[in-house]
Amino acid sequence: MKRLNYLLILLVFLGVSTNELCAQKKLSELPISLKIGGYVHSAFTFDSRQTVSAREGHVLLYPKNVFLDPAGRDINAASSYNMAVIQSRTWMRITGPEILGAKTTGLLEAEFMGNSEADVNGFRIRHAYVNLDWGKTSLLIGQTWAPLFVVEVMPGQIGTNSGLPFKPFARNPQVRFTYKSGKWKLLAALLSERDYTSTGPDGSSNKYLRNAGLPMAQGQIHFYPGKHIFGVTGEVKNIKPALMTSTGYKADETLTSWSVLAYAKLNFKPFTFKIHSTYGSNLTDVLMTGGYAAKSINPVTNEASYTPIKILAGWCDLDYTPGKIGFGIFGGYSKNLGADDKVVSGMVYSRGSNIGELYRIAPRITASMKNMKIQLESEYTAAAYGVINENAEVDHQKWVGNNRITLGLYYFF
Repeated sequence: MKRLNYLLILLVFLGVSTNELCAQKKLSELPISLKIGGYVHSAFTFDSRQTVSAREGHVLLYPKNVFLDPAGRDINAASSYNMAVIQSRTWMRITGPEILGAKTTGLLEAEFMGNSEADVNGFRIRHAYVNLDWGKTSLLIGQTWAPLFVVEVMPGQIGTNSGLPFKPFARNPQVRFTYKSGKWKLLAALLSERDYTSTGPDGSSNKYLRNAGLPMAQGQIHFYPGKHIFGVTGEVKNIKPALMTSTGYKADETLTSWSVLAYAKLNFKPFTFKIHSTYGSNLTDVLMTGGYAAKSINPVTNEASYTPIKILAGWCDLDYTPGKIGFGIFGGYSKNLGADDKVVSGMVYSRGSNIGELYRIAPRITASMKNMKIQLESEYTAAAYGVINENAEVDHQKWVGNNRITLGLYYFF
């Protein structure tokens, strides 16, 4: 009997191996090409005080609030430094045969940032998608930047935060349709959440979006006069913060939020000027401040209904790169606009709920040498902490600042 089992296993293995060889032979006959690249990145940072950040302080958001000990000394007024290589990454670009009359390409990119603080140094997917291009129209399926993260109008900040929290930042699984005609580009996408998620009663999770039963919807319009770019992007999102109340009743309440972005890039080489603004609510999934809160509680079922917390944020970036040495400066500002309704105390789900305002000023210098780039940046970020009032706005604000010095080295391959 054992011999019969071994024989069956051997036949199955041979069958699978034969099928794999046939599949590999068929693939090798197709016009598929691969291009591999990436970079090794080392970052050295120094902060004048403790910060709210991610990945062992590598991704800076803003300084921590004052925290006094029994003697009245600020515990968070302590400097910190770090050295990290976790931003290093590699990618593989795939060009394949025409399918359904479309040119096909794909991208697979990964890095060592991990998916959480406990997973620092973990290998994670950044981009994984296939794109079908018919010329004027294209269809992308997979994970890549959300349209709210406008790749064509990115700040030149050296820090890994890429302008956070003054702009949206997220990569999402999505289906994206793009139409190009002349100087115009129109885009529509349906998205889910994976590494960048909404927050709620049970912490950060993509279940709030999944349980609502609808994907996020984002749209974008770009106009290209010469080398310049003008654009707007919008989003509508629906989440369900809870399936059951604390008293065991089924919960049906959802929250609908929206946001809109307007931006421009003016290219007058060697000068480049970028400006970007965001107005919206419940943007915790794109690592911005704000969120939502309960506005009322059903006295019978204990079910909460919700109201979004709005923010207004903007940034501008000026870059001057006449040659191998370049200079730039970034400036950002964000303000908590509160909710339209009175909120229930203790049921606020947001990032930086006790921050009324934020600003950042960050000058930089970059030196490029063949396939190596060295960057130095001084980044001052200040947050106005205070007390949350009944409309989720912040009163009695006091400013707290942090200065970060970043030295970064890239080696591209």
